[in-house]
Amino acid sequence: SHSGRVPLRWILAICFALGLALPVQAQTDPTAPPPGAILFVNQERLLVDSTLGRAILSLESEERAVLTAEGERIAAELSAEESALTELRKTATPEDFRVRAEAFNQRVERVRAEQLDKDRAQTQRNEDRRRAFYATAAQILGDIMVQSRASAIMDRRSVLLYNTSLDITDLAVSRLDAAYAADPALLPTDP
Repeated sequence: SHSGRVPLRWILAICFALGLALPVQAQTDPTAPPPGAILFVNQERLLVDSTLGRAILSLESEERAVLTAEGERIAAELSAEESALTELRKTATPEDFRVRAEAFNQRVERVRAEQLDKDRAQTQRNEDRRRAFYATAAQILGDIMVQSRASAIMDRRSVLLYNTSLDITDLAVSRLDAAYAADPALLPTDP
């Protein structure tokens, strides 16, 4: 006789029959990561593989090409002006040459400062665009993290080994593409 005790197997069987069994995670998608998983993303791929990222990179490249062409044109003009000044030295008075040489040097310094300012402004625009891009990406990654009930998302490049099924880069790229298609204003042309 069991002295009035109900065997544990009977308690578990009754609980199971009543739906009181230990909670089992029902996953409709067998490929979904388990709740609390750490997910991985390649941030560089978000930029280079997404339509929005490629648009930003293209815009940066176009602006850099314009700035480079302008710099090359100005350099050619200054070189020609320097050659003319060198020729003038042969025939000009020392005072006339000195005045012209100082004016040329001042012009060179002014142009150099202007080009440096343009280069800094270009760099700042690039940084602002990328900051806006990664802010949009962070919202999308946050949504993915909440939807998948993950505990964190890490940059793939900071991990040596990982389960590739936990890499959400492709999913994030497709959602970035969808967000950009829905709102082309996500591309800040002049931040």
